[in-house]
Order: sequence, then C-alpha cells, then structure tokens
Amino acid sequence: MQAFAGKVALVTGGTQGMGWSVAQALAAQGASVVICGRDRDKGMQCIDASGLGERLLFVPCDTSVPQQVAALMATIRERFGRLDCAFNNAGVSVPRARLGQSSISDWQRVIDINVNGSYYCLREELALMAAGDGGAIVNNCSLAGITAIPDQAAYVASKFALVGMTKAAAIEYARPTEGSAVVRVNAIAPGPIEGGMNSEARLQQHPEHTRRKLAVTAMQRFGTQQEVADTVLWLLSGQASYMTGAIVSLDGGASAGKF
Repeated sequence: MQAFAGKVALVTGGTQGMGWSVAQALAAQGASVVICGRDRDKGMQCIDASGLGERLLFVPCDTSVPQQVAALMATIRERFGRLDCAFNNAGVSVPRARLGQSSISDWQRVIDINVNGSYYCLREELALMAAGDGGAIVNNCSLAGITAIPDQAAYVASKFALVGMTKAAAIEYARPTEGSAVVRVNAIAPGPIEGGMNSEARLQQHPEHTRRKLAVTAMQRFGTQQEVADTVLWLLSGQASYMTGAIVSLDGGASAGKF
C-alpha cells in the first residue's frame, strides 16, 4: 500500500542529501513530489536518474528570494491545485569560526537562507494547505537547533530560529477555523548524517571532522539517509496525527547529555 498515493508534496533543497532521500521516498510511496533547488542541471539529473520521473517535478528556486518562492507556489497551484505536505530542508552552513572572528557576509548568507528562506516557504505552504484540506510540514532544524555548537554561531542561531517558527506555526494552525484547515508542523533535529557534508570523500579528506562528530554521539556512528527519510515520512503521515510542534531528535543520542 502506498501511504502517500494521491498526495502532493514539496521538498526544498531536494536535489541532494536528506532532501533528495525524502523526495525519493515520498515518490516511491505514491506522492507527486515537487523538488526545488538553485541548480537546474542538478535537479534534472536527479530526476533522470531516479526512475521516478513521472512522480517528480523539479522547479528551480532560491528560497532566500521571496519572489522565487511565490513563483514556486504558483507553479504548484497551477499544476496540482493543492499541497498536502512539505519538507523544508534547504539550508547552508559556513566555515567554522569563533563568533568574534566570524564573517558578516557568512552570517548574512546563513540567515538569508536558513531563516528568511524558511519563513518565505512556511508562509506560502501554510496559506495553501490551510485554504485546502490541511496538511503536514516538517522542518529540518538540525541538532544545532536544540544545542549550541561552538564555532558555528550563525548556523546555531538560524536553527534555533527555525525551532521557534516551527512551534509558533504549530500552535497557530492546530485547530480548524472558518476558512482554515488544520496544518501540523513538526521538525527533525538530525545529528551527523551520512552524505552531504559527511560524504565519504569529505570525511576521508578531514578525518578529524569524523572523529569530532562521532565523539558527540552515544551510538558512535553516523545516521543514514534512510533513517531520516523514514522519520520524515512518519511525521508527514496520518500515523503522526496527534503530533504538532514537536522537535524530534535524530542524533544517535547526541542531545541526550554528556557521556
């Protein structure tokens, strides 16, 4: 049985890493999935290689630009007339640095994409879902959204902000009102996950990063893309119908405490 048959889903930052894994899992479960990213060629290559082309639509979009997010939502309205679920995954990090030596341009880039971009997407998604049959949203808040990480002040600040947006939106849309359906809004807080910033090539190039990241996880391993996809799909599904405003740790025990 395909749990998302007939559903329309959006995955931002959907051309690699956790976003791409979730997009493929949703499509495999019957959803029509819109993925967005800034690189058109990369997006089309993903779809061509997936074998799920009929269920995947790539729309180029820089989520830090509100006009592009509005155009993305207009495409979804025109193509499908609805939106049932979304995974807001688009985000960036910058080189590690103590706050006093950090770059203002790096700060602005992280805030523009991770905070402002998430706001633009949430704003449009909530309006579209609430005007229809409701829906479910999962934000990628990262381990950095629930515990501070040294030398990453901009990234930590951006993810703490996204946790706050998640909880505020969850409260606002938890009950139906006249002309507005229920939208559940939750988040995941992944620790070190295979792929992306933790690709095998990068880990081999910087083994000290591997040691540092493994040292903070009780399980002493990286999470898998499949584990992320399974968690996100569960939160988006009816099986999590009584969950909203939750921040789900997916970090091998990293946020549980010192060990």
